[in-house]
Amino acid sequence: HALEGAHGCSAEQLETIRRVHEALTADLSSRITIDELSRRFLMNPSTMKEVFKTVYGQSIAAHIREHRMERAAELLRETDASMAGAIGYESASKFSAEFRKAYGALPTEYRRAARAEKG
Repeated sequence: HALEGAHGCSAEQLETIRRVHEALTADLSSRITIDELSRRFLMNPSTMKEVFKTVYGQSIAAHIREHRMERAAELLRETDASMAGAIGYESASKFSAEFRKAYGALPTEYRRAARAEKG
């Protein structure tokens, strides 16, 4: 598991970061700031960022973006839902740009291709 072998972090810090991760991924449509997380979990923002990166191997922002893109791809394949708001993007164009970076296709192209594969 990701939490095992995280060097230089206390068990308490690791547990807190696991809870931060759960809070971030529980509702991908919400936009929680580092400061809000810092207050909620009583951890200094820079420590939180550092421990998170140690445990998960990437920054909080990059990690959440990855989760959002995976969720968007899943929704595009399985539903007709509009994406941006469902995964926490205020702007459809910003979401489309991020999705294209992650998957090499616009969301509409991805959905069309996924449906064509299903036949």
